[in-house]
Amino acid sequence: MCHHQQGNHDCDVSFNVLSNKHFEAELDRLITQNGLLEGPVCGHCGARYLDQPGDFIFNGTHGKIPAGKNGRKAKPAGFRVIHKPCKGKAGARFTVSLDHQQQEKMHDNVRLLRALVNGASITALRKLLADPDTGKKCGVERVYNRIFWLEKTLLAFERAKLKEWIDKTEAQGGHPHMRIAHDDVVISVNWESRSDRRLTPLQCSVSADIDTGYVFRIDANFDTTVDPVQAVQENYLDDQLMPTNVRQAYAQKSGNSFTVPSMHFQRPTGRFEEAALFASAESHWRVFSQRIDKAYSAHGLAQLPQDAQDEIANAKEHRKIINTLRNGYFSFQETDRDSRGSFNGSVVKPTYTKAAYLACIRDLLPAKRLTIVGEQEASMVRVVPHVFRDWIEENRFEWHVMIFDKNASEAENARRATAFKTVFDAFKTRANASSQTQTSDYALLSQFCAGTMSPAFKQDAHGNMTPFPITNFRSAQFPKLWVRSGVEIHGETRKVVGFPVLRKKYRQKLKRSAFHAMPTDPVLCDALARRYIKATIHPVSSFMNSLRERVSPTKRAGGRSARNGPSYINGATFNPAVLVAFLNIYRIYYNWFEERPYSSASAKNSNQVAVSSGTQSIRRPGSKVKVKAPKQRKLAPIQSTPAIRLGADARRMTSTTRATPDPRRILYRPWLYHGTPLWKKFEAR
Repeated sequence: MCHHQQGNHDCDVSFNVLSNKHFEAELDRLITQNGLLEGPVCGHCGARYLDQPGDFIFNGTHGKIPAGKNGRKAKPAGFRVIHKPCKGKAGARFTVSLDHQQQEKMHDNVRLLRALVNGASITALRKLLADPDTGKKCGVERVYNRIFWLEKTLLAFERAKLKEWIDKTEAQGGHPHMRIAHDDVVISVNWESRSDRRLTPLQCSVSADIDTGYVFRIDANFDTTVDPVQAVQENYLDDQLMPTNVRQAYAQKSGNSFTVPSMHFQRPTGRFEEAALFASAESHWRVFSQRIDKAYSAHGLAQLPQDAQDEIANAKEHRKIINTLRNGYFSFQETDRDSRGSFNGSVVKPTYTKAAYLACIRDLLPAKRLTIVGEQEASMVRVVPHVFRDWIEENRFEWHVMIFDKNASEAENARRATAFKTVFDAFKTRANASSQTQTSDYALLSQFCAGTMSPAFKQDAHGNMTPFPITNFRSAQFPKLWVRSGVEIHGETRKVVGFPVLRKKYRQKLKRSAFHAMPTDPVLCDALARRYIKATIHPVSSFMNSLRERVSPTKRAGGRSARNGPSYINGATFNPAVLVAFLNIYRIYYNWFEERPYSSASAKNSNQVAVSSGTQSIRRPGSKVKVKAPKQRKLAPIQSTPAIRLGADARRMTSTTRATPDPRRILYRPWLYHGTPLWKKFEAR
């Protein structure tokens, strides 16, 4: 907090200091998808094979997969690899093999995938994999292993296909302009019991291409690779369980030196929500003690054996020192959530996840120009100008922010959309009657929007006009003007749009405009109208609605019903890592394996195809006689996948062959090593 004297009062401007080191660690986590796409590493120096495959050489095969049915020949189980710079050193030679490569029943995994994306619970998946002879259900751990394997395989498949699309697009000069819709969704997991109701809310960032509906990423602020106990002990305790690395030394001008406990951006665990991290570490030891005590109590023993007593005493000592660290050094506030059950992983501070997430999107897209559309989020103000600084300076990036009436009912939105359509149809009729040439609907929509645009503002208690956005967007670096219009499309009614970052030729003009008056420059107004029409988060909303409807663990927790009482999510999502796997699997299935129509009121080209004229048969009531009548429908929506519309899937929308990839030909290929020498080895063995 700034204590600079400004007039008769302190400045009092406060902000949090962030760490570049923590940001880079979070970026690496998202790039490797919690380590799933990291691939093999050198055991001596930690170099990743997928980063520099040319630095590794082959050194024979390892093991054999025996010959199987259908004439399958015996083949190597894995390949030995040596890291050349570390040759001759411990760990430089290792074996690479594929997961689940000896499974005989391929259709089980396909059935599991289909069921998982259509609302099946963990219990239903156990029944699906039950032994057909005995009916014995599969264990939960085995189901989890299958789910994590599916997640890893599909993520590797998508990365390989997107890499091919990126290379192809860049060879053609790059995508001229990509528009990305961005939004956040909070999904709560880990309800331990109906009476307890303790939740772990995960903030998930979602981005989708507005023109095609392809969902590029969905990332939660939860690191599944972290062991809380190990993280605390490695960073803050020595071999004698004494605190270390917990204080920072400072020197004053006078030469006096002093130490104070490290601040959050200086601590090795500063990337995480540290209060929850330390509480989880303490909880691991507490649950460990309780399980030992409960196990011996069940046998009626009055006194525990000495080794059990030693283990409980050791756990108590660890809990004591962890509590000393979090309360005595770092002053983490205790809450009633500290007694929750334990699981591996830790919640990450949303700012780090948001920044790393946007950096992943920036590095993924082969776009010459990029526009991001989102809602009013305070955290975006802090990270967007920094993550896209180079793109802004190169005049390649725009950022639009929107808000609409989320409290309107479906019926009210339909009424508003109908009223807009009536007014717009009358506008088109007048425009076409006064013009010698036929103007496209998109151009007329842009003209209508420009003509009905007006400044958006609020009023204070005294009736004075005040800027529309929240305080974070009122900074001098952003234009003050936000606009509304009579256009009601995408199901987002009463929409207001702001333009924090525009191209240079528009931005300086817009920054000179007052927040309560429209600019007089017609070129600027037309540019704002075009951006207003395209400002939507509809692709993300459609995906999240589909996700909540079809993936049971993502349904909203805590809702109340007069008939059923408070909703409760079962223990299937006790571990947030399982939820993350569900999200990734469904997103890739949504993009690649399921056709659906996708059309937009703001699209320049129609996503419909003409239906051939013909007749239909209508049965006469009370008889079997059918009367011929012409078909009603003249246009039909084109069914395709987001991957086809994006161009990542080479199939054409009008292809007469299979419309989507066959999972049986996808799940058992070495996609993780696509484009490396190991890919050829595994494919040709």
